[in-house]
Amino acid sequence: MLTIVFICLSVVLLVLVVIMQVTMSRRIARANEKIENNYKTEIKNFEADIDRLNYLLQEKKAPEVSTSASVSEQKRLPENFIIEQKKLEKDKEEIVLKNKKLWEMSLLIQKEKNHIQLLKNDIENKHKNITDSIVYAKRIQDAVLPPTEVLKESLSDFFLFWLPKETVSGDFYWMKRQGDLLVFTVADCTGHGVPGAFMSMLGTTFLNEVCTNLNENTQPAEILETMRQLVITTLKQDNSSPLEPKDGMDMSLCILNVKTKNLKFSGANNPMYLVRRDELTEYKAVKNPIGLYPRMKPFETQEFQAEDGDFIYMFSDGFADQFNGETGKKVSYGRLKNLLVEINNETHESEKQKAKLLDFITSWRGSFAQMDDILIGGYRI
Repeated sequence: MLTIVFICLSVVLLVLVVIMQVTMSRRIARANEKIENNYKTEIKNFEADIDRLNYLLQEKKAPEVSTSASVSEQKRLPENFIIEQKKLEKDKEEIVLKNKKLWEMSLLIQKEKNHIQLLKNDIENKHKNITDSIVYAKRIQDAVLPPTEVLKESLSDFFLFWLPKETVSGDFYWMKRQGDLLVFTVADCTGHGVPGAFMSMLGTTFLNEVCTNLNENTQPAEILETMRQLVITTLKQDNSSPLEPKDGMDMSLCILNVKTKNLKFSGANNPMYLVRRDELTEYKAVKNPIGLYPRMKPFETQEFQAEDGDFIYMFSDGFADQFNGETGKKVSYGRLKNLLVEINNETHESEKQKAKLLDFITSWRGSFAQMDDILIGGYRI
């Protein structure tokens, strides 16, 4: 457990470093872009002046004296020409100075570009190192999850529709088989990405500790209550800062006797849906998270007799809370219920149901970014 915590904390620190590096890079890039734009504006002004002066140099020639001009006009023309020539000489000197300044500015721009390229290369290298670390953390997160073979051996069919918002996820699934008893759960931890993954690893560790000795008297509500105390104790949560958000997790948990089909359920904020013969029944959760909460209520166990062909659905809030790319509306739990009934009317094959959920959320989201981790577990008795 200490190894997992150490790895997660290291990944968090790495992510903070890359955020700082990216922020610094963006500020430097904006500053250099501003400088370069100013230089370009001056260059355009200088080039306009140069074009004007070159035009004058080409066009200004000694005027031809008309034989019909008066004597006074003939005297003034050479004088005006000399004055104009002196002015052109002065303009030529200005052109030389401006060309010199343009050259200096070009060198400065190139120097700034080289500096930006060095910063870019450095940030890319650091980003690659951090990304590699997060990918490795993903491997660790996957490794600590129990193998899905447990579900294959205990249920007629199942699917796990897991769609993390980032590389690592704050949503996780867990299951364990002991004798004829199968415990399976879907949980949603506070946050997503690295912080959420850190909490999910704590959650799997706690479940492994709590569910060591299962028997017919084990109640899902007792498991959730023990999990709550472990989270409060481990994270040193108290009510000294009531307005400060508390870390924790929402969870749906079932215990199924695979022989008798007796099923017990308890939920912390997240309910469970049962679809039987195309009718959906909701088993509601206690509106408390696993963690410290201002109005803490005891968790409750609900028990019923499952039947062959029943589909049990447990989920995080990521699917229902996803916004639509055109209307800006959420999927909502009501729409999720209708979708699950519709899917069951079309097929009872888990992989096809999973594919339909993916098609729906992809179409619904459109160009809108994914808001949160998404996890739906579908279990057929």
